[in-house]
Amino acid sequence: MSEENILLKASRYDGNITTLLLEAGQIFKVFDQQDSGCISYGIEAMGQRWFVKYAERAEAIAFMQNAERLHRAVAHQRLPKLLNSIHTSEGFALVYEWVDGEVLGTPEFPGKEGRSSPQSPHYRFKRLPVHKIIAALSAVYEVHAYLESEGYVAVDFYDGSMIYDFDRDELHLCDLDCYTQGAFTLEMDRLYGSSRFMAPEEFVKGSRIDQLTNVFTMGAAAFVFLADEGSRDPKDWLASETLYRIACKAASADRNDRYDSVTAFYHEWLETASKN
Repeated sequence: MSEENILLKASRYDGNITTLLLEAGQIFKVFDQQDSGCISYGIEAMGQRWFVKYAERAEAIAFMQNAERLHRAVAHQRLPKLLNSIHTSEGFALVYEWVDGEVLGTPEFPGKEGRSSPQSPHYRFKRLPVHKIIAALSAVYEVHAYLESEGYVAVDFYDGSMIYDFDRDELHLCDLDCYTQGAFTLEMDRLYGSSRFMAPEEFVKGSRIDQLTNVFTMGAAAFVFLADEGSRDPKDWLASETLYRIACKAASADRNDRYDSVTAFYHEWLETASKN
């Protein structure tokens, strides 16, 4: 049935999203607390599962169409495959393969208080053995080094972009809607994103946003997950001193002091991590 399912074969649907999904199969999960203007669903039919992301607002649709172009251009085992896009009578939907796991930054556990909840995926991830956290971060860096090689600049990457399967220790990335092809000049006062992961230039209109910005974000991610709420204090760092120095160089406030690419950062991180 999977090859014949309407989610995989339709390009247009003259009806609303609920009718489409019920025709396709059973809705087993709803993600309706996002602030992006999107609502997403887990759909199951005949042993197959899909993730459907849907929007009706023009801005949200534009970002989703940007994600569609990206997923048509790249392929990586840690990026869920885009299977189809569908225009409905009221909006636009993207159909992805389903991947098991939990999003590490979720509206169900908002803010610092939410991340500190023992039930939150973020909290449980940070309590994993350090080597598992380092391996997951290495996977994040691998994907971004690949995307960099394809000419993409990451925008709005944060823990809400990370799906972690605690049973299999597998990581996937999602929600690449704001990623851009090539560097650009910031035309707003603040770029989209979580301040825990953002470089100083992302808060300054007229700044260049490029691979050096992404280097900072990757270094900041190390501090988010291997220190206390992103602390740069070495006493709060859980991994080796060498990895700490690598993360510090990446997350330098001065662009000129960072690694010159995500790839360069990733290779040094990976080489050092393999020795620890």
